[in-house]
Amino acid sequence: MSKEDQESLRQENKSSHDESQSKDFEKEEKSLFNANELKDGQQEYKCLLIVNESKEAKLTLYIYPVWSLFCKVSESSKIIQPNERVLHRKETGFKFEIVANFGGKRETKKLLGPLKWVEDKLIKVTEALDCTQENLANFPEEKRVCLRKIYRRKELKTTCGGLNLYEILGLNMKENRKKNIDDQKAAIKKAFREKMRIWHPDKNFGDHEIAMQIIVARETLLDDERRARYHNEADYDAGWLSLRRFKAIFWPECFTDKQNEVYWRRIGLLTLSLGITVGGIVLTACTAGAAAPPTVVFGAIFGSGFIGGGIQSFMHAVNKESIVDECDVKSWLLKLGIGFAGGAITGGVAVGITAGVVGIGKVALESGTIAAGQFLGVGAGTGAVGGVASSLASDAGRAFVDGENITAKQALLRAGCSGVIGAGAGALGGLATQGIVSRQASAATATLQGDIGEQVVVLTGARRLGNTLAREVSRQLAESGTEAIMGTATQFVEERLDDSVENQHPMEHVVRGVKNVAINAVKGTAVQGAGTLVSHGINEVKVKRQVRHTAECNKTVIRRKARYDLSLENNEHRANWKSVKGSSSYEPICQPTNVSTNQPDDDESQATTPTSDEGEADEPQEGTIKYISEGAWLSKMIITYSLNGEESEAVESDSDSIVKIPAGATQIEVKFKVSRPSWGDIMKYDRFEKTWCKPDEPHVFRYEKPPIRTFTVSGGLWWEAVMRVSDEYHEETREMS
Repeated sequence: MSKEDQESLRQENKSSHDESQSKDFEKEEKSLFNANELKDGQQEYKCLLIVNESKEAKLTLYIYPVWSLFCKVSESSKIIQPNERVLHRKETGFKFEIVANFGGKRETKKLLGPLKWVEDKLIKVTEALDCTQENLANFPEEKRVCLRKIYRRKELKTTCGGLNLYEILGLNMKENRKKNIDDQKAAIKKAFREKMRIWHPDKNFGDHEIAMQIIVARETLLDDERRARYHNEADYDAGWLSLRRFKAIFWPECFTDKQNEVYWRRIGLLTLSLGITVGGIVLTACTAGAAAPPTVVFGAIFGSGFIGGGIQSFMHAVNKESIVDECDVKSWLLKLGIGFAGGAITGGVAVGITAGVVGIGKVALESGTIAAGQFLGVGAGTGAVGGVASSLASDAGRAFVDGENITAKQALLRAGCSGVIGAGAGALGGLATQGIVSRQASAATATLQGDIGEQVVVLTGARRLGNTLAREVSRQLAESGTEAIMGTATQFVEERLDDSVENQHPMEHVVRGVKNVAINAVKGTAVQGAGTLVSHGINEVKVKRQVRHTAECNKTVIRRKARYDLSLENNEHRANWKSVKGSSSYEPICQPTNVSTNQPDDDESQATTPTSDEGEADEPQEGTIKYISEGAWLSKMIITYSLNGEESEAVESDSDSIVKIPAGATQIEVKFKVSRPSWGDIMKYDRFEKTWCKPDEPHVFRYEKPPIRTFTVSGGLWWEAVMRVSDEYHEETREMS
């Protein structure tokens, strides 16, 4: 912070000095109260407070189960940056170890442990990397500050790799974006003044780090170009299951002429990538069943190359950096070339393996005669090659185009993991294909005999489409499910082998794996189904051409005969290299990028601080009530209040909703309802004694003036309750009504 900014902050503090003095006694009581709360209310947690005073070393705190004998595979880990402090809490006992990491400049150095937790400790690592240990009970203020920041991170939404800028200011991002630009800026300025009254570093409970976050949020959101950039990044981070990501890709906010120019260039490259991918799919579909082996090889190499290049360049055009900053044409071309090379290698090796095992073109074995072991071998081989090639191509793009620091060890490790995943997925996909083919062949034999019967059963257009969909979709489901499961296990292993990333708890990997299975199944079914429909449509066009000049009375029979002839011409009854090709969708673990950081850098640290007029503005204080829903059922918050003799009501059912209460409001009531499935009141629960209050009554909180509160509702399948109520400092208020 510059000297001018600091002086301005001091002037603002001086103007409100009298008001601050009048509240000192109340806040001192609050401090004592919180110290007692830490002593009594947090006994269920085992705590370690790690303070890193070194200038270069990053500390990694490894947590192991208390029963672990050798402490080689951590349960979780936390990276502590230089001049940072971290509080680790756990309800059960644990073992811990502290290791210093120097970012590849030096070998890692074990500083402490593994040790078993015996008591709450403050562990300080000095600049000389010496460790000192003291009883944490002697440092209640340090623990309270860390707890406050822990709960603040839980209660504020995370966006763009950091805390949401709107929530830092106590605003609802969704509602504020609906306003016109002038009203948005007015709300931002007002919220900034309110937050600085709380977090100014010269005030009681003030915090310099949080104050700087508030200043950066204000400066970012008041600048039109930076605000549009932040909105696009936030929309993209909503994920593929949200319409907001598609809005960021196809209809982003563009405030300046340069942003519009960059947008239209990116859309042009995106369209070209899509065209190249579709061209590769069509080329592969048209040549996969050709009789001439050279044609099959040509289609496999160039079709897969176009698909690989198109997909990689397409993903470059829709990644966050391209949307938020710029999609560079040179980088796009490099991604296209790298993807083409990876895809061509995959297709060439895959068709070679298929030719060696079951043959290709007119010399390929009939599908019904291929043994399960042959399907498994082809699937595993092509899947392994696809996994390795796609991983190396992805890492090459990230290293040579995106400029990421990827070591040879990391690239080989990821390639090996992807190969294993691809082999497993391809093997199961091959077995699934073999099972479907065998059942279809048996059904055709058992139902009708002879050529006419085979034409009726196999060559009816709908029946052919159904058989193809069953075969391709079953294979895709087997492959995508295996990829998701094995990918989750591989990510767990890679985390433990890479010192540069934090280790997540095993249950987080399990939850992510279940989600990935569902997402991959839906995505794979949609993609494979679309490809099958396109291929079937092309085939039906060929059928119509052959029967165009046929007599009316024979069209139905001859259409089936034409379809049968085309199936023989396309070798649909023989093994198809494309049908048993495996691939890997494994994504390596990487630290989240933060394009619009919430932490001030050297330039942002000089952000403009409030002028004396802004700091001294005497305005009535609004109330802010935030609602967080963590329960299993749909719930909502209902707020009623009286303003100028009129009753008003606000209802919010979305988690992380923020409601502003007018400054003059009185008789404020906050209550909650849950739907299981009919709506009913959430009953009063003593979250400290962990028991329901008697007699049964709805849980209602009442205030005579607008408060600043955050209510967290959580529960299970059979109950919902208010489990936390925090104030403007993100500390438990211990209110019950």
